[in-house]
Amino acid sequence: MGCSTLSQRAPDFVSVVRAASPAVVGVADDGGVIGSGFRIEPAKYLVTAAHVVATPHGALRVRWRGKDYPVRLLGQDTDSDVALLQLTEPAPIPALRLAPAEWEATPGAWILVLGCPFGGGVTATAGILSAAPGAVLEPKVLQTRIQLNAAVNAGNSGGPVLDQRGQVIGVANATIPGGFGLGFAIPAGAVSALLTKAGRER
Repeated sequence: MGCSTLSQRAPDFVSVVRAASPAVVGVADDGGVIGSGFRIEPAKYLVTAAHVVATPHGALRVRWRGKDYPVRLLGQDTDSDVALLQLTEPAPIPALRLAPAEWEATPGAWILVLGCPFGGGVTATAGILSAAPGAVLEPKVLQTRIQLNAAVNAGNSGGPVLDQRGQVIGVANATIPGGFGLGFAIPAGAVSALLTKAGRER
């Protein structure tokens, strides 16, 4: 009976991955794929981590379903490690939605991390939200991050972190060497702030 109860409560990761994967891209330069990213509403923007595009070798592009689309770096916040890209030609990449402003990081909530680390298929890892921002005090840069126990592989930096509804609650950001699988994500609020800034400057 206990097993049956647990199985009924298990999250449906399959449907979330299926719905969200088409919005995930590989971020590339002349040397190949250097990280992950995703298209976000409003659909003229793509999001990645700022460190992914900090020192590109040549022109930036996103790789989606085997094809490269040129992009330009529209804006970034190196403190929060978020960057916005803009497509310079049309592309049929769908977009994801940010979680609403009232969303709160709740330890124990199921989460999903998507990435496109090799520019081919989308990869997915699942786990729980381990801790809200502020749980880790050192190094200082992690004080504002969400802590996850879902694997964040190197090439997944810049990919979306989703809740069970498929809403973007963060951006995959970092792991700690020797941290036994702990990962970190930039909260969605940092993405929202950069989107607002980009909208004002347009």
